[in-house]
Amino acid sequence: MYMSNKRGGVFPMLVGAVAGAAAVFFSDKKNRVKAEKTVQKGKAQLKKLSAEAKKNPEAFARRMAKKAGVEAKRISKKVVAKAKTVSNKKKA
Repeated sequence: MYMSNKRGGVFPMLVGAVAGAAAVFFSDKKNRVKAEKTVQKGKAQLKKLSAEAKKNPEAFARRMAKKAGVEAKRISKKVVAKAKTVSNKKKA
């Protein structure tokens, strides 16, 4: 066999682990109900956002860009804070 015909690596192992975790999670009825509620909430929110985007696409785009900017700043502050803590721990 040629080397190119061999399948392997980290990706198949990762997919298997995720599938196994999902199977364990969804084996409990409470988790299935909780997941269904989350999906329904997401569908409702998507429907609302879609209607808003169709109604006034430019205003929707501005609002989403502003939200993305705010979220990016929040995440960058969090990352910087974490980097400072890690840096300070290494110095000590």
